[in-house]
Amino acid sequence: MFPGCGTDARTCDLDHITPFLAPDHGGPPGQTHPGKLAPLCRRHHRAKTHAGWRSRRTHDGHYHWRSPYGRTYSTSPDPKA
Repeated sequence: MFPGCGTDARTCDLDHITPFLAPDHGGPPGQTHPGKLAPLCRRHHRAKTHAGWRSRRTHDGHYHWRSPYGRTYSTSPDPKA
């Protein structure tokens, strides 16, 4: 789902679209529901977690990304679209 990444989803990490918060620290139940996860290769998962990249998923399955420098990117759920 990261812009320009061609890694097969079967080899990706599952990323929490909204950062995970342990239930014993007040996190809500159901955070690992498939609808709340997205595939990211290890490199891009770390970029989102530790390097300032941010994403959000729209109701139609697109992802909007913001780089640490404020540039924006969009991806489609269909890589051919």
